[in-house]
Amino acid sequence: MIAMEEEIKRKPKKKRRRASTFGRILAFLVVTVLCLAIVAAGLCAVLFRGPFPSSRKIACNSFRETSAVRWVPGLFLPEEELKSYLLESTEDLETEQVNTSLIHVSEARVDENGVKEPYLELVDISYGTCKGKLLIIRNPKGVILGTSDGFGVEPGLRLTDMVAKYNGLAGTNAGGFVDNNGVGNGGTPTGLVLADGKILNGNEWERYNVIGLDNDGILHVGTMTGREAIDSGMKWAVSFVTHDGIASSLIINGEVQNQNLGPGVNPRTAIGQRENGDLLLLVLDGRSAKTLGATLENVVDIMLDYGAVNAGNLDGGSSSVMVYGDEIINNCASITGPRRIPTGFIVLREEDIDG
Repeated sequence: MIAMEEEIKRKPKKKRRRASTFGRILAFLVVTVLCLAIVAAGLCAVLFRGPFPSSRKIACNSFRETSAVRWVPGLFLPEEELKSYLLESTEDLETEQVNTSLIHVSEARVDENGVKEPYLELVDISYGTCKGKLLIIRNPKGVILGTSDGFGVEPGLRLTDMVAKYNGLAGTNAGGFVDNNGVGNGGTPTGLVLADGKILNGNEWERYNVIGLDNDGILHVGTMTGREAIDSGMKWAVSFVTHDGIASSLIINGEVQNQNLGPGVNPRTAIGQRENGDLLLLVLDGRSAKTLGATLENVVDIMLDYGAVNAGNLDGGSSSVMVYGDEIINNCASITGPRRIPTGFIVLREEDIDG
């Protein structure tokens, strides 16, 4: 009898012990989150209220390029100063079109020893503080636009799933999408989407900032209507502009589009083309201890170093990702893993290329 009473007394103590342990863990987590928030706020205060105007400008534009935290600069800067750092939209300034006669696609090339050059070449990029991957595709007809299913109805696909959907070898994210407060499901693209010559998003008569490939594998970048894109022979195309309306064209006919080069530092994705038709898919990492990211000037410099005649800026930030051989090979900046997206540039297997 006495033993039973002692056993009954012990049980509540065990429960209290468990509750006490849970309480300590919860308190530790709360304190940790608060400490991280204080550190983050301190760093932001230094960036936005420190003695270096150039750092404030870079920080302001870096935050404003994001979907989730673009409101942060407004917590530290007065409205008048904030306005001085904002970039003016460049969408309506673009009039130059790609001169396709500058691109001479050569599908079968050999090196100086008479050996056929590989279809794909993967290059590790280390440019100043920028780090990432560059994929060179020597037959531009091997790149198509992949899409998720049911725009506006179904969530987007993760890039690994999108590449698998088309039985591809590799790919990157492509156009922009609706991402209010950074919590979009990646299922609704913004602007024009052309797949196999058909308009899947947008319309014929509205003007868009377009990045795409025509029937000959020639890259087009610039502002045009959906009808103009189709009439130019465009087969695969997406749109992307920043939140402030900065157009995506980086290089057109060998000329750098300086009006589109904002100073923000973030992960980047871009596409370019050499005079010989080689396509360049570039993904640069950011928002990590290894690298904060890249400016669009950095992207242009890398594209020029690798011979790009035309180049365009694709969706970046947490969406920037490259798949190669069924794996993600860059450091995705999203803390929840690769995001769902509506479109991606997919590199087909060489035997699957039409024409």
